[in-house]
Amino acid sequence: MDRRQVLKAAGVTSTIPFASGLGAASGDDDRGGPKRRSCQQPNCIHPVLGYSGLEGDGQLPEPLQPDHEVDLETRPQEGRPVPEFYFEPTGLFVETGDIVRFNLATPDHTVTAYHPRLGRQRRVPEGVPPFSSPVLGMNAFWLYRFDEPGVYDVLCAPHEIFGMVMRIVVGEPTAEFGPEGTVETEGGEVELRPPALTAALVYGDSMLEPATIAEQGSVSWDDLMPESKRLLVEFPEPPAE
Repeated sequence: MDRRQVLKAAGVTSTIPFASGLGAASGDDDRGGPKRRSCQQPNCIHPVLGYSGLEGDGQLPEPLQPDHEVDLETRPQEGRPVPEFYFEPTGLFVETGDIVRFNLATPDHTVTAYHPRLGRQRRVPEGVPPFSSPVLGMNAFWLYRFDEPGVYDVLCAPHEIFGMVMRIVVGEPTAEFGPEGTVETEGGEVELRPPALTAALVYGDSMLEPATIAEQGSVSWDDLMPESKRLLVEFPEPPAE
C-alpha cells in the first residue's frame, strides 16, 4: 500500500463534522431525513452527537455522571513506524442505560460507530443511530449513553487501520451485525466497509469475544495477543538525500 492509499484509508472517515453535545440539539433520523430531537441543555446526551466536554468543565451534573471511563491513548513502540493507537480498555461490559466517558489522553481521536450511514458495516444493535464524537483535542472528553442491549463496535476514524477499535457489550453478549460489501438500498448500491487491516485483527482476538468481555467485565489492550496488533500498513523508506 503506497502513501497515498494509506492516507486515503486513514482519512476517508476522518472528516466528521464538529458538533458538540454542549450546544447541539438536532440531527438526522435513521431513515435519512432531518429530524428535530428534544435535547435540553445542560443535561443532554444526544443519541447521535453524544456530549462533548472540555477539561475546564468542572463537576458534571448528576444526569451526566459516567458509570465507566475509557481512555483514548497513543503509545510509541520501538521498531514500529507509527505508535500504537488504542482504547483502554479495549473491551468493556456495561449495563443498559449506562453512561461511558471517553477521555482523550492524546489528541485527534474520535469515537465512531460502525454504521451504514457512516459507510460502514453495521456492527451496533439494529435501530441504533449513527453516533460519533467530533475530532477532539487532548484533555477533552465525550459522553455516550448506551440504551439498547447488544454488542457495539466503535472505531477512531483517523486511526482505525492501525487497530484503534473497541467493543462494548451492553447488557447481553449478543452480536447481530449487518451485511458488508456492496448492498442494494433505495438510493442505489452502497459499499459498506467492515473493519480494515489491523482493526480486523483486533476484533479477531479471542479476548474480544462478546461472552469473554461480559464474563471479565473489561479487557485491556495489553491482554490482546501481539499478533492481533500487527501493523498491516507498509511504509516506504524515505528517499536518500
